[in-house]
Order: sequence, then C-alpha cells, then structure tokens
Amino acid sequence: MTIGDILIIDDESVNAEAIKDTLEDVNYNVVLAADAKQAKAVVKDQVFDLIIMDVWMHGQDGMSLLEEWMNAGFPTPIVMMSGHAQHQDVVRAIKLGAVDFLEKPLHDILPLVRKLLSKNNNDMQKIRGINFDLSIKEIKHIVEKQYFNHHLQQNNYNISKVAEAIKLERTTLYRKMKDLGIEKK
Repeated sequence: MTIGDILIIDDESVNAEAIKDTLEDVNYNVVLAADAKQAKAVVKDQVFDLIIMDVWMHGQDGMSLLEEWMNAGFPTPIVMMSGHAQHQDVVRAIKLGAVDFLEKPLHDILPLVRKLLSKNNNDMQKIRGINFDLSIKEIKHIVEKQYFNHHLQQNNYNISKVAEAIKLERTTLYRKMKDLGIEKK
C-alpha cells in the first residue's frame, strides 16, 4: 500500500531514478516526467500529493512551469531543485509558490517528503504560494488571484458562470480580474 503519490520532473534520468528508488523503497508511488510537456500531460490524468521539479530542463524550464501552475491555482505542493541554483533562483521559486528548494544532488530526501506529506501539515496544502513575511495586502492579492483562477478553470472561463458561482456581478468580476492581472481566455 502506497503512502503518497509523488511526481518527479527532471531531465537528468540518473537523478530522477535515484530519488524514485529511495521513495519507492518506503512505499511512495513515484511517477517520472523528463520535461514540462510530459509533466503537464501526467497531471491531467493523475493527482499527486507532492511534485519535485528541477529548475533547468530542456524546453520549458521548471521556474516558468512553476509560475504557470501557481498562476492557474495549481493545488499540489511543489519543491524545486537544482544543482546550479543562484540565491535569486531560490528566492524567486519561493515567491512564486514553491514550498521548498533543494540543492542537487539530493542526499536525504525522505525527511522532507515525510514532513510535507504528513497529516499534521495539511495547512501547507491548503494555503499555496504564500510567504507569510509578505504584507497582508500582498497575501490578499495572491489568495484572490488563486481564487479567481480556480473558478475560471472550473467554469471553462465562462465569465457569466463564474460570476454566478462566486455571487459577484460580472462588471465587478471583470474589474477584479483586471486589477489582479488575470486575462480572459
């Protein structure tokens, strides 16, 4: 019986396989994706408890995929990793919504995975992309953006349906979306 589903996105197959072996030895179910394109296809069909993603990959890099998913209100906690990261990469990843940043090669991943997936740590999965050192105004902006993106996705970007679902007039919804930088699709 598995104790959690984890997606590892890394174009370095040796590194990805090593993490997979470590986690599967203690009964985590692990799926590998070699790039952002594969990862997007996998998350359409399967729900994960945690994603561990490399920053530097062929095609779309991990940082832009993290940003894309966070802007869309993606609910799964994401841990970024890199063997070449600069301090600004770590800061940017955390600001975008990553729950942690690891330096490769990963030596002891189990304590982190257990912490992130523990039943006592459900708050981290409920509140995504929030750095509590930010101002309340910045936090409110992050939460509102995730809220509206969630409802837009749930209603196939139909503004009338979203407005009805969240009990907001359409003109007010359009204004809020503009203020938050959310584009109509």
